[in-house]
Amino acid sequence: MKICRRMVAIAAAPLAAALLLLAAPGLPVAAADGGRSAAVPATPHLVSTVPSTMATTNDKVNALAYANGVVYAGGFFTRMTFKGVSYVRHHLGAVSSTTGAPTSFHPDINGEVTAIALSPNRKLLYVAGRFTAVGKAVRTDVAAFSTATGKLTSFAPAILAGSLQAIAVTSSGIYLGGTITHVDGKPRTEAAEVTPQGKVTGWAPRLDGWVRALLVSPDKTRIFLGGGFHHVNGVAREALASVNLTTGAREKFVNGLVPTYRDGRVSQVTSLTTNGTWIFAGAEGTGKDAFDGTLAFRPRTGKLVWRNTCRGATQAVLYLRGVLYKASHAHDCATAGGFPHLEPGWQPHRLLAENPTTGKLLAWGTSAKHIAHPLPDTNGGVRSHLGPFALVTDGRQLFVGGEFTTVNGRTREGLARFRL
Repeated sequence: MKICRRMVAIAAAPLAAALLLLAAPGLPVAAADGGRSAAVPATPHLVSTVPSTMATTNDKVNALAYANGVVYAGGFFTRMTFKGVSYVRHHLGAVSSTTGAPTSFHPDINGEVTAIALSPNRKLLYVAGRFTAVGKAVRTDVAAFSTATGKLTSFAPAILAGSLQAIAVTSSGIYLGGTITHVDGKPRTEAAEVTPQGKVTGWAPRLDGWVRALLVSPDKTRIFLGGGFHHVNGVAREALASVNLTTGAREKFVNGLVPTYRDGRVSQVTSLTTNGTWIFAGAEGTGKDAFDGTLAFRPRTGKLVWRNTCRGATQAVLYLRGVLYKASHAHDCATAGGFPHLEPGWQPHRLLAENPTTGKLLAWGTSAKHIAHPLPDTNGGVRSHLGPFALVTDGRQLFVGGEFTTVNGRTREGLARFRL
C-alpha cells in the first residue's frame, strides 16, 4: 500500500547493478535460451545486518549507481557529511566504495536528480531529473559526465518532459523514461531513445502512462518498461511490458503479471533488475490490497515464475549473490513466509531479502520475523516517510539510498552500506 503519492522513481540504480552483476563472480549464468529454462540456483550469500562506515546526506537520495570503485548518488540533497566534515554536493555526489568517504566529484546541478545510469564501458555517467543547468552550462533534465575526470560532456538532448524517471544505456543508445512529450521537437509518449551525441532516434513505443523503470534484456534484444501505463503500442500491457530494443515494436509478453483493477486501485512497477536469467520487478500499489510486492518472469516470453504479495510498496529491487534484496515499507508478508501485519499501528520492515527462485523471504537477520524493530532496518525519514528508495552493489556490498534518517535505530541519513 502506498502511503503518499510520490513523483520520483528509481530505475537506474537497479539497472546499473544488474549490468554489473552479470559479470560478478559467484552468480548464476544466464540460460542459453534467454530464460526459457529454469534459473540456475545460487547459494544465498547474505550481506551483514550491521552497516559499515559511509558518508551521509542532508536530504533524500533517489538513485545510486556503481563503477570503478565509486558509488554515485543523486537526489534532493545538497551536502554530504563524513566523520564530522561537511562537503557541498548539489544533488549529485560520489563516495568511495572501499572507505565510504566522498570523492572529489562535485558537479553543481541546480535541481533534483531522479535517475542515474552508466555506459556499458563505465566511462560515462548519465543523470536525469528536474534541472536546467550544471554549473554555468545549460542542461535540461539530463546530462552526462566522464567518470575518469568528472567533467560535464557535450551530451545535451533537447527533451520536453514533465519529469524524467529512468535511464538505460547501451553502446549505441540512451533510453529515457518518464512523462516525455517531445525530443528534438519530435513527439514521443513517455519513452524515447537518443544517440550518444544526444540526437533523437526513431525508437518510439506508444504508452498511455508514465515510465518509472527501464532494463535492457540480458541478450540485448529488447528492453523492459515498468510504470503506470495500461497499454503499449495499442495492446494491453498493465504496468509492465517488453519492446524491441531497435524498433520499439512490442515483443512477446504475457499481460497480467501486474493486476488490472476496475475499482480505482492501481499498481505500478517502480523497479527492475536481473540475475542474468530471470527478470525481477518491484511494484507500488495505491488502494486497499493493491499489488505492492515483487515478481519474477522469463525475459523471452514474459511468463510469470513467481509472485510475492507482501503488502507495503516496493521502491527498489536488486540481485546480489543468490539474494533478491528489496527496499520497501512492507508491513504484512504472511503470504511470503514472513511476518503478518504488526499491531498496534503500522510497523513496516523496510529492508528485506527474498529467495530469487521462489520469492519467499530469507532469514536476513531478523528482517523476516514478527517483531516491531527488525535488523537490518531504517526509519521512514523525511519527505514521504517511506525509507529506502535505491539499491546498488559493487558485487560484494549492498549500498542503500533513500529518505531515512536512521539505520538500525542509529542516526544515519540518506546512505548506508552493508558488507558480505
